[in-house]
Amino acid sequence: MPVGVLTDCSCVLIGGLLGTVLGSRFTPALREKLTMVLGFASMAIGINSIVKANQMTPVVIAVIFGTLLGELLHLEEHITHVFGAVTRKLPHDEANFDMERYITVVVLFCASGFGIYGVLVEGMSGSPAVLQSKAVLDLCTAAVFAVTLGVAVAVIALPMLAVMLALFFAAGAIAPFVTPEMLQDFISCGGVLTIVAGMRVSGIKQYPIANMIPALLLVLPASAIWQTLMV
Repeated sequence: MPVGVLTDCSCVLIGGLLGTVLGSRFTPALREKLTMVLGFASMAIGINSIVKANQMTPVVIAVIFGTLLGELLHLEEHITHVFGAVTRKLPHDEANFDMERYITVVVLFCASGFGIYGVLVEGMSGSPAVLQSKAVLDLCTAAVFAVTLGVAVAVIALPMLAVMLALFFAAGAIAPFVTPEMLQDFISCGGVLTIVAGMRVSGIKQYPIANMIPALLLVLPASAIWQTLMV
């Protein structure tokens, strides 16, 4: 039973709904400041994740070639198209809706290194502790983002659940091949994406972060190969 997965996704749903309800009570300036602070917090979390790397070389390799693959596949464009179709059916101010920020939030919730690490831990060991801790943070994060993006943030809980459940059930199959060092490199790679997301949310640098998602698929094999070469 994926208790941690269900808890985390439920907190994103609840946080998104709470932020939507409370958002009208905040001034536009305060909403923007809260979002910027959340972006800075994301960068801090990313830095904390990066320093956990066992070896930075496979992480860098995964980020470079993963981003190249994402650029060639135009992942950001495809994801924007899909979520654009979804958000058009939701009640929101379409003229002022920031789709770039929304896609960033989607990536933060669905492809964060810390989140995927928590899913893998629960899938391999059965312990939901990591995801339950993350759920508290995600409740607050979803609420703050929903203040500006509305109910669309709550909808992210659905693709997030799909991604996490797929990883949860796959974790048992890959468990024999994943070492603690590989997981450390994976968290570090997720940290890179989290920093980029934080910079984008804060308005520091706009980069198609969804194009970097393939890096998360490449970092485990890159880490395994690097460890073999270094023996």
